[in-house]
Amino acid sequence: MRPSLIEIAERAGVSTATVSRALNDRPGVNPETRERILRIAHEIGYAANNAARGLATSRTFTLGCINYRRDPQPISSYHVHIVEGIDREARQRGYHVITTFVDAAGMADAAQLSLIAEQRVDGLILVGPALKPSFIIQLRNTRIPLVLIDNLLEETDIDAVVCDNVGGTYRVTRHLLEDHGLRRLVFLSGPAHWFSSRERRQGYEKAMHEAGHQPTVIYMPDTTVNTGHAAMIEALERYPDLEGVVAVNDATALGAIRASKKYGRQIPTDLAVVGFDNVTWGPLHDPPLTTVRMFKYEMGIEAARRLIDMIERGPMPSFVLRLSTEVILRESCGCPPSGETHDDDYGS
Repeated sequence: MRPSLIEIAERAGVSTATVSRALNDRPGVNPETRERILRIAHEIGYAANNAARGLATSRTFTLGCINYRRDPQPISSYHVHIVEGIDREARQRGYHVITTFVDAAGMADAAQLSLIAEQRVDGLILVGPALKPSFIIQLRNTRIPLVLIDNLLEETDIDAVVCDNVGGTYRVTRHLLEDHGLRRLVFLSGPAHWFSSRERRQGYEKAMHEAGHQPTVIYMPDTTVNTGHAAMIEALERYPDLEGVVAVNDATALGAIRASKKYGRQIPTDLAVVGFDNVTWGPLHDPPLTTVRMFKYEMGIEAARRLIDMIERGPMPSFVLRLSTEVILRESCGCPPSGETHDDDYGS
């Protein structure tokens, strides 16, 4: 049986809290007691672990990462790279990560989530704009530390790591207007109340207004390939002279390209299409997809860093970190081939 913290405490005649402080090089332990604890730990072959640390601190040294599940959609690189960033920072700080997914039904009662009901985590990272504000606030009311990624509530202060949605969409729209001379552009938006959809629409509208053109927005109930396909059919039927599409994300852009081809509109000869996210398959698509890169891996790192600071240091002033974005030019907007062979989703 693996030696335990309790066994060391019994042999040394001290509490488990004192043992934990000694084994984690923390103050508050008499030098002779510390030496005795370390000697006993060495003798019985004790190796400190997170469970042992938790006995003294009432912490699990585990972070929870909650994502929205779109059945039957597979997990996208959007989630994968964010979680990889979270995991990297967590491991470096001595924490583990439990990742879970919720659907619409699962957001009805946050207290029923096993991560919460069983007190399995010290804090939560909530990923994506599809997580409802009511669900987020329910979790906040449990008093567990929270950090949002790619989401931001309008009226309630909750720490968040987001990207420059407005600036990224503004720049890619300006590229279509100025570098390709297009005028009749439509924006395919997710739900109006989603944070990222709202900000990306603002970037598109800003560029269109500055160029003296009327913005046109088509709203979708979700941001998937299927909703993009349906929205693009609507756009082509309503605006037969359409010249370009600014899609709220890459999945929507893919759906738009598929619908355009069915209608005999060639990309980019007849119609330019751009997305947002820079997912892994972007440069492999036909044609390769022009998009806006959001630094998902780095967002995961920053969110985990902030959450662990909150757990270890207690209440802190509210915090919103906004990372930059980068326009990635490929052939779907009419730019010449770049020779790119892979996507750098990880960053430096």
